[in-house]
Amino acid sequence: MAMEFKTDAVFDALKSPLGLVEDQEKRQAFERYVEAARYPLERAVFDLLSALVTAVGERVQDRYRLRLAYAPGALTLDVETVAQPEEPAGDVPEWTSAGDGETEKITIRIPGELKNLATQAASSAGLSANSWFVRALARSLRAMDEGARARGPFPPEPPEPPRPPHSGQHQRQGKKLQGWYGGDAG
Repeated sequence: MAMEFKTDAVFDALKSPLGLVEDQEKRQAFERYVEAARYPLERAVFDLLSALVTAVGERVQDRYRLRLAYAPGALTLDVETVAQPEEPAGDVPEWTSAGDGETEKITIRIPGELKNLATQAASSAGLSANSWFVRALARSLRAMDEGARARGPFPPEPPEPPRPPHSGQHQRQGKKLQGWYGGDAG
């Protein structure tokens, strides 16, 4: 995808206030000045855009390649999608493909914008949306499993709820109590 940026609008904006100059001779002198400054100003605008494209390009280089090209009076910005490398087979469990294994069908409802982003990601990865969703789910489950193994075999203890200060009187505040109180469980 290529976009072209022209500098004519910048110079038209510089010339527009010249209509306020009543003296014809002075107005013509200012117009000559604007035209004489055209190339240094154009170069400054191009340098500014180039720095911007370089900064953005560093942030998105894993997904896009940005290239800025000069043509007299204009800059062309070309945005190219970088092909994503195919994931190594060891990164995704074997059950993530519909090969010989048994598969189940589910229906999920997700926001349209999320679906569009997932479809774009699948396309960029060279996968069907279904394969992409299955791989993303597998990665997420694997990360959860690895996190659980790192924490140990038991889930962390939930924090104790704060206790109200003891006032010597028990007041009912309209809250429902659930659970066991005292006594032997067995």
